[in-house]
Amino acid sequence: MIVNSYKFRLYPTKTQTQRLDDAIGTCRDLYNRFIFESRLAYKEGYKIKHEELQRIIPELLLNKKDKIYSKAAQMVLWQFYNNISILSAQKRRGRLRFKPRQRYRSINYNQSGFRIIDGTTLKLSKIGKIKIKIHRKIIGKIKGIIITKRIDSWYACVIAEPEPVGACSLFRKKIIGIDLGLDHFIYNSDGNYTKTPQFLRKSEKKLKRAQRKMSRKTIHSNNRIRQILRLGRIHAKIKNQRNDFLHKISHYYVTHYDTIFVEALQIQNMIRNRHLSKSIADASWDGFIQKTEYKAARAGNLFAKNAPHGTSQECSKCGRIVVKTLADRTHRCICGLEIDRDYNAALNILKRGMCSLPAGCRKVTPVETVPLPVVCTTRQGQSMNQESCDFIHR
Repeated sequence: MIVNSYKFRLYPTKTQTQRLDDAIGTCRDLYNRFIFESRLAYKEGYKIKHEELQRIIPELLLNKKDKIYSKAAQMVLWQFYNNISILSAQKRRGRLRFKPRQRYRSINYNQSGFRIIDGTTLKLSKIGKIKIKIHRKIIGKIKGIIITKRIDSWYACVIAEPEPVGACSLFRKKIIGIDLGLDHFIYNSDGNYTKTPQFLRKSEKKLKRAQRKMSRKTIHSNNRIRQILRLGRIHAKIKNQRNDFLHKISHYYVTHYDTIFVEALQIQNMIRNRHLSKSIADASWDGFIQKTEYKAARAGNLFAKNAPHGTSQECSKCGRIVVKTLADRTHRCICGLEIDRDYNAALNILKRGMCSLPAGCRKVTPVETVPLPVVCTTRQGQSMNQESCDFIHR
């Protein structure tokens, strides 16, 4: 099921802020108690059941009924089992950790306990009426609201179920292959590319300066707490810049193409490279793939992942294997093809994606196997393509 998520800013009063903090603290205590009970049961040789944990919730909330909505407390148990399933799916050794105050910052109102009044006020059970800024229209039926605290700001994440989307058409007209990289964040099969913005690299000096100041403050002092907030705001700005960039560029491709092919990258394995791990994490390829995938599904477009093996080494014109290192940025083949290696990979991704389509659905223009006249790998020859999106260069 596809759901839409809308994030809005909240402006609670001091009293409401205290109530929200108390509610989140109660949820955190419940979560940690579930972990304690499950570990205790494991030591005694049996697996605790969902019904057993469900029955202890009223007992734990005996003196806290005025601080938290009952359905929100039940959602903590759902979150507990959801985290267990994620941990087992990742096949990692270990167990769930107890949550300190800094790592538990949300409360889930599912199905009930909330109401939006006149588009300006959010009414929450046990909390009251909070001012909310709804900057965009909510499409679909609201199924729940998640209240989240980020640094010193509060947000409401509204979960809405939209109208059913029609079946994806198999006829493909505008098809694109996308290669993701570090120098070029995106190089597509049309010969266009987007440079990697490197938001974290550009803010490293500010981060180092703020972290250095924080390390000099006395532990548990008010000055240290204020400096932690300043450091958190810098990290939040980097995150917002990255998300803004990813949303805009993913929207561009979903609106301009009805079929998008990308590589099925094993990003977790790639991050193990200690020389490139920071750059790969800063690029956030996975964020782009996730955003493009759900936007394509919502628009009724086709989004598919292809095997990444050999896309940079294989010649897109003759199919020969041309071995290259990461330092070799130009693809040169004995057949005469000489293009950027990322452009060559994008062409191969497009070809592999087209081969995966049914034979009657491949009515597209032939793939160009020579570089476009305006494509240039030197910085002096870059020019801006006059498109509606500012991110696409040719």
